[in-house]
Amino acid sequence: MLTRGSTLALLMGSTFLAPPRPVAAAELDLCPDEKFGPGARCGTFTVYEDRAAGTGRTLDLNIVLMPATGPEVKEPLFMLAGGPGQAATDLAVLALQPFAPVREHRDVVLVDQRGTGRSNRIDCPVEAEETPQSVFGNLFDPDQVRKCLQQVRTHADPTFYTTDLVVDDLDAVRDWLGYEQVLLWGGSGGTRTALVWLRRHPDRVAGALLDGVTPTDFRAPSTYARGCQDALDQMFADCRQQEACHTAFPDLEADFAKLAARFENGPVSTQITDGEGKQVPIEMYLGDFGYAVRGLIYRSRTLAKLPAMIHLAATTDDLGPFAQAYWQRQVGLRPIVAMGVHFSIFCSEDLRFIGDENVEGFTKDTFLGTYLFDQYSGACEEWEVAEVDESFLGPVKSDVPVLLFSGHYDPSTTVALAEQVASHLPNSRHVVVRNESHGSEFGCGRQLAIDFMTSGSLDGLGPTCDDAGPIQFETP
Repeated sequence: MLTRGSTLALLMGSTFLAPPRPVAAAELDLCPDEKFGPGARCGTFTVYEDRAAGTGRTLDLNIVLMPATGPEVKEPLFMLAGGPGQAATDLAVLALQPFAPVREHRDVVLVDQRGTGRSNRIDCPVEAEETPQSVFGNLFDPDQVRKCLQQVRTHADPTFYTTDLVVDDLDAVRDWLGYEQVLLWGGSGGTRTALVWLRRHPDRVAGALLDGVTPTDFRAPSTYARGCQDALDQMFADCRQQEACHTAFPDLEADFAKLAARFENGPVSTQITDGEGKQVPIEMYLGDFGYAVRGLIYRSRTLAKLPAMIHLAATTDDLGPFAQAYWQRQVGLRPIVAMGVHFSIFCSEDLRFIGDENVEGFTKDTFLGTYLFDQYSGACEEWEVAEVDESFLGPVKSDVPVLLFSGHYDPSTTVALAEQVASHLPNSRHVVVRNESHGSEFGCGRQLAIDFMTSGSLDGLGPTCDDAGPIQFETP
């Protein structure tokens, strides 16, 4: 582990004695801009794309090291992004703002995993002739996925962008930087990365915080339809219990059913405001509507507005706000998520383990139905899928301290999934945040998360979010 003296010697140029082994932080340069904060170091670490062969194409992994600011330094915090397909360096804002107290005691290390960010990003470029209408009707257009694969193959083999290889890259970076052990923070898909790191390199992980838990046997998108329906039903029930919400929207379920029925005869005409502020007419499909609702449930701040949106749309027959939400989510995720990595992981580690005979059970009596399964299936049929062994689905077992967070309304990484993971982690604590959805430690759970990441222990942690009530829904 880097000591405070060795860190200062390397990063500040002092005359402290170096640790007994080389520490590669000395090879990282000061970052060229200030977005990673003062003293941050940037650089790359080279790995083989085919780690087993140890030959062929190489990848330069993009690294940012944000040095600890206090006199007593513990194991570093490696932050793992989700998606899958988001770059870890996008998480710098968390280290600089809500998690700033943690940096008094720990270096924060951000490594763009292979295929993301500036680590040989494998993505699906937008077609030049794309129009707002072309974004609707298909979450993943198979023709576009096919074209994407052709472009990806010019600089990457998509079968080498799976979680096991990602984790082995990250542990090699840990070793190169000279850290004996690390503490992990994972959000959403990054929680699976953390779990696999625990499994593949158990002696190198001192503990982990998992927010929005994605198990190794997640099998996306099998949970999506039921998770969305359960979250929507919970919203209906909580609205009935809130006098202002129930008075304003006395029959929210009927309002929602009316909106869904609008699509019985095909797409519905409405309009959006494009990136240039122009009103653009579009045709919106039932799947688009369902995906828009799912996106609105994802965040507590938009979920709080959803009852009013449903009621207003049912009253005015105007689905424009839902079309706008769908379009903005689709376009907004593009710069964040490297879709090539998204497909490489989901197609090989999740979808290929879902039997067609199970789809009806996953989706029956849900407003999303088979939409997301159909969309991912169509994309994965076009993608080049790695042969991941079924043993990958096995539970991860560890005795290190693990703090798990779940949002009560999470439509994707549900409370039940986190409970399943926690059952194999005897030194764990699972916190369910009643008024949050996907990404749940930044409200009442923030201090708990900071205390855990600072101490690295579950002992003596303060109060949980047990007293947090449901979301207070907005009314006119």
